[in-house]
Amino acid sequence: MVDGEGPELDPVSDAMPEAATVPEPQGLTPRQVRARRRRRRRRLGALVFLLVAGGVLAAAYLAIAGGNNSSGGGKSASRAATTTTGEPPFFATYKVTSGLNVRGGPGTTFPTVGVVEQGREVTAVCVAEGEAINGADGLPTTKWLKIAGSWKIGYVSAAYVITGDDLTAGKVPACPGA
Repeated sequence: MVDGEGPELDPVSDAMPEAATVPEPQGLTPRQVRARRRRRRRRLGALVFLLVAGGVLAAAYLAIAGGNNSSGGGKSASRAATTTTGEPPFFATYKVTSGLNVRGGPGTTFPTVGVVEQGREVTAVCVAEGEAINGADGLPTTKWLKIAGSWKIGYVSAAYVITGDDLTAGKVPACPGA
C-alpha cells in the first residue's frame, strides 16, 4: 500500500484494529474498493447538493409567492384570487427623452424617490395634474405620469416622456384622487 492510504496496523500485534475491519466484498482489488468508495461519496455529495438546492428554491418561491403565514391558529392563510368584472388596471411603457428624477408626487417640490436615465422605458399606470413644467419644446405641461419601476411608485413630468397621442386621446386614465 501507498503511505497514508488504508488503515494503520496496530504496532503491538501487527493486526488490523477491530473498528477498521469492515468486510469488503471478496475478489475486489484495492483499486476497485477505492473506486467504489469514490462513487459512494459522489452520490452522497450529489444528494446533499440536490437537497440544498431544493431548499434554496423553496425559500425563493415562498418569498416571491408570499408564503408567510403569520395568522397562527393552525388555519391556512391562503387567499383565493378575487375575480372582478371590471377593467384590468392600465399600464403602458413609454421612453423618456432625458434623465429624470422620479418624485413622490406630481411636482418638483416632492422628494426624489428614484432616477430614470435618458432613453430608458418607464411603465405608466395613470396621469395626474400637477406643477407646470416646460418641456424640451418650450411648451408647459401640467401632466405627470405615475410610474412603477425598481423604485417606489412615483411621478415624472409628461413633458420628458414620449407618449405619442395617448395623453391627448385620453388613453392613460386619471390617477384616483387626482
